Amino acid sequence: MKKILTLMVVLLIGFVLVACEDDKPDPNGGTQTIALSYADWGNQEFNQKMIDAFELKYPNIDVTLRTDIEGSGEAFTGNLITAAQAGMLPDVFATDNVPTIINAGLTLDVAEYWDADEETDLIYDNIALTGVYNGKRYAVPSFQFLKGIMINLDIFERANLTTVAGKYRIDNDGYPVKDWTFEEFVEVAKAIKNFSLDSSGVLTDPANTVIGLDTWYGSPDFQQVWPMMEDENVQYDTWDGTSFHYTSPDWIYAMEQKVALHQLLDGTTTRFTAEVLAANEILDAYLISTGVGAMDIEGSWQLGFIRSAKLDNDINLGFWPYPSGDAGLFPPTILDYQAVSSQTDYPEEAYLLAKWMTFGQEGWETRLDILEEEYDAALAAGEVPPYLDRFPVGDYPEVWDRVYDLVDGIEGIDYIIDRIEYSKPDLDKWLPGYKDFWAWVNDPENPYNWENLVVAGPTAVSTYAVQWENKINELVQGQLETIGS
Repeated sequence: MKKILTLMVVLLIGFVLVACEDDKPDPNGGTQTIALSYADWGNQEFNQKMIDAFELKYPNIDVTLRTDIEGSGEAFTGNLITAAQAGMLPDVFATDNVPTIINAGLTLDVAEYWDADEETDLIYDNIALTGVYNGKRYAVPSFQFLKGIMINLDIFERANLTTVAGKYRIDNDGYPVKDWTFEEFVEVAKAIKNFSLDSSGVLTDPANTVIGLDTWYGSPDFQQVWPMMEDENVQYDTWDGTSFHYTSPDWIYAMEQKVALHQLLDGTTTRFTAEVLAANEILDAYLISTGVGAMDIEGSWQLGFIRSAKLDNDINLGFWPYPSGDAGLFPPTILDYQAVSSQTDYPEEAYLLAKWMTFGQEGWETRLDILEEEYDAALAAGEVPPYLDRFPVGDYPEVWDRVYDLVDGIEGIDYIIDRIEYSKPDLDKWLPGYKDFWAWVNDPENPYNWENLVVAGPTAVSTYAVQWENKINELVQGQLETIGS
């Protein structure tokens, strides 16, 4: 049965591609129409509008939006590999992990087009350095998503917190100051919570329960972000372009604080016992959107919840900058990538399409035209408008001026955008070996895994740091030497 379904999928993709066949060269010298295909897991209606505008710009290029590559993230990338095996890979496509598609032979080196493109000089340095392996560029950065702290403004207004010397600062509106420190962030999470249980593990005051902090995918991300705020020369997770530095004092301190916070089961974070979760249904939810969570370490792809929380529950949320260190605020961002197919017959035109759909200024101006139309329509209807949730990777002043308007009304986010040229992007989707390292960290058979560190506590961090540093440098450096060769 599985073989039959696979054959049907391949035949369906084949029909799609036959429909996309480019016109044959005119023997009398006529203009050839070039056929390309494009796929990502985003809003397909929006993608089609972007493609329509691209075709107006380049009338000799026809682009088919491929919607047969299903899923998102890892599932989407897996389906790309399946399509490639059938010779049916889209000419341009998104991916959740660049090393995966390089190792599968899906990607074309577009360094010659990138290097000849004057516009790429405007890509922020920390971002332009990514997606390049041994001199070959196998991916282009598409967007950067902001990592920040989503805040329930209503909870803070009701709490009436005031500045406590040596612990945290509160502004005149009752909110944490936007240039807060790591230590203030942790202390605020502890102070804002309202959490008590009876002897059966049931909340004694569910209507007024407040959980201090929802963490980054289940645990605080302190060790990835804090060190880069202390040293302007260090990137995300202490990466310096060559190696990681987990035995540094900054990383050890951040991890000690992470472990200590993660050990708490008192409502400071969203870590609860299984019994408490079973006894309290309101805790088994995305708490920042239901009015129970006070703060949430979050990515800007979730900005839609700010709109829906207001529309559905009259909850007012803001998006604060990630706390700063001694070196200042270097906004942590999450990068997405797209690639040009190794199977494409038209690499130069495919690069133009990839640029249009991702980092290019003209593409961004078109993107904003579409978004502004939707934004204005919502305002005219008396609705909270949809917010921009992804941001340019280049220094385009005219574009950024318009970006501010599309996040207007989100308290705190402008403080992040004001520092966007200093952003330090994550490593998840582009650095080979990084994904393997985290699999090792979470492997139950690994004696130095994360769960064992939580049990061992903060005093064990320096010991684990040695093991973790050795392992990540072994995996990353080993794969960097050979990838794409």
